[in-house]
Amino acid sequence: MSDALTHTPSHDPIIDSMGRLVKLIFGPDRATRARTGVILLCAVMYAICCSAAFYAAEVGLIRDFAPKLLLATAIPCYTLFYVLVRFGKTRTMRDPNLMLPQQGFSLLCIAFAYTAIGPYDRGLVLVLIALVMVFGMYTHHPRQAVFTGVLAMVLLAICMGVLSHLDPLYYPPTLELLRFELMLGTLPPLILAAYQISAWRNRLAQQRRELRETLQRVQELASRDALTGLYNRRHMQDKLVNSMKRYERYGERFTLVLIDLDHFKRINDQHGHRVGDEALMSFASAAMLALRESDTVGRWGGEEFLFILPNTSPTKALVALDRLRTALQHCSISAKVPSLRVAFSAGVAQHEVAVPVHRTLERADRALYEAKRAGRDRCIVALGEDR
Repeated sequence: MSDALTHTPSHDPIIDSMGRLVKLIFGPDRATRARTGVILLCAVMYAICCSAAFYAAEVGLIRDFAPKLLLATAIPCYTLFYVLVRFGKTRTMRDPNLMLPQQGFSLLCIAFAYTAIGPYDRGLVLVLIALVMVFGMYTHHPRQAVFTGVLAMVLLAICMGVLSHLDPLYYPPTLELLRFELMLGTLPPLILAAYQISAWRNRLAQQRRELRETLQRVQELASRDALTGLYNRRHMQDKLVNSMKRYERYGERFTLVLIDLDHFKRINDQHGHRVGDEALMSFASAAMLALRESDTVGRWGGEEFLFILPNTSPTKALVALDRLRTALQHCSISAKVPSLRVAFSAGVAQHEVAVPVHRTLERADRALYEAKRAGRDRCIVALGEDR
């Protein structure tokens, strides 16, 4: 019932329209929307900087052509960034947010703005470098953070040195040297901070991945039988409940097969428990190969196994069991006893309407008992509840 409520569309046309608009602009999935949001945020920041540049040109702080050139380059670049991210072209890249290209473009724009601003107001550009560095702290790898900071210093150092040599009147060497010294005093600590934060973020991400992998291994160990590698009884009980719920909700029929290895105690008594363990493992391997990926195989206890076969009739279940029986006849169980083969008896029961799943399991168990009593090495299909 809760799933149905979760997927029910809103009846408010305004909310539905807004949802469609968000998907249209930002993308169909959460990851794409997050990346597109970063691109659009950076584009807004560029729009604000370009607007400030136009105002600075009006009051004479920057050369007239500079804002137009900045805008003419920012629009196509960020249109390209947006299209690549929005339509998933960067999804498989190591940098799906295109942060390195964005920051490279930002530094080029900052270096150009530095050359266009008047002699006494040029130091304002250094603040923008700090903004670029801070923005990359939480997206870059440590080496990328260092590369960005060093690139910023090199670009501005080149601008300061070359321009003060070519045009010492507009770029006074004494002021350029002062700004260069200020840059050397501020950017290296910022680069170090960016490196440390990026390294810390990477370690935290690695720890989260390791924690997830550990939890998965723990869950796997908790749901698997240590000897055979099949699902254990507890997990199979959960699978039975889930299968019953799917049947009640979607009408997905399923068949249960309860299997017992024939004369297993004799194998243990005559050949030892090691050979008995090999017999269990061989049966488990053969069962996994003989059944479909959608089928569930588990060790129910001792030498008993349970199969849950979705969308399978008892007749089709018998075909699968015949396939398993043939495989076991050609399967070598133990190098210690080359002639040893494993046979099994099985009870088959299909789950029926309005019947608790434990009743279906009981029918399969009774059918298994009948197969044992009839001479073993055979499969019996359980009668329905009304018989």
